[in-house]
Amino acid sequence: MNDAYIDTNELVRLAREVQGVAPISRFRRLVGDATGGGLPPQADTTVSWSLKGMADGRGKQFLLLRVSAAPTLECQRCLQPFQWPMDVETRLELVKSEADLDDSTDGLHEQDPEDFVERIVGSQRLDIMALVEDEIILGLPYVPKHEVCPSLPEALDQNAGADRPNPFAVLSQLKKD
Repeated sequence: MNDAYIDTNELVRLAREVQGVAPISRFRRLVGDATGGGLPPQADTTVSWSLKGMADGRGKQFLLLRVSAAPTLECQRCLQPFQWPMDVETRLELVKSEADLDDSTDGLHEQDPEDFVERIVGSQRLDIMALVEDEIILGLPYVPKHEVCPSLPEALDQNAGADRPNPFAVLSQLKKD
């Protein structure tokens, strides 16, 4: 798939939405390459995305990015692959320059972290696929693992050995004597 670029100002001005589907293998930073690193093999996993331009009543410009994917990760407990479904929706404020990225005069940085709006510099040539890939990478867990591993080795199974006698039980007998 070729790279997809948009003019962010035009997208906002026209209040348009663009969307697409791409194979996850297209995202090289995410899946890695032949030299190793990245995610385990991804089969035919696809990524769905949409990007909508909008403005508020105060003239601020925003992009609403939605990404749906289910990359295959490797569980760090049992080392088995598993699907990590993700549906991400991110609101990005467009600013005119890099100096405006850190401008906190509007009080955004003093608000509740849940109300914080990420900022990006508007561009006549924004790479949508790079933006989508960034959102997937940011949405991955730091330590991927199953909720409950289907095949956990006995040595790591927290419930294994629950019926074995406690080795410290002898100490409780000594304390009573």
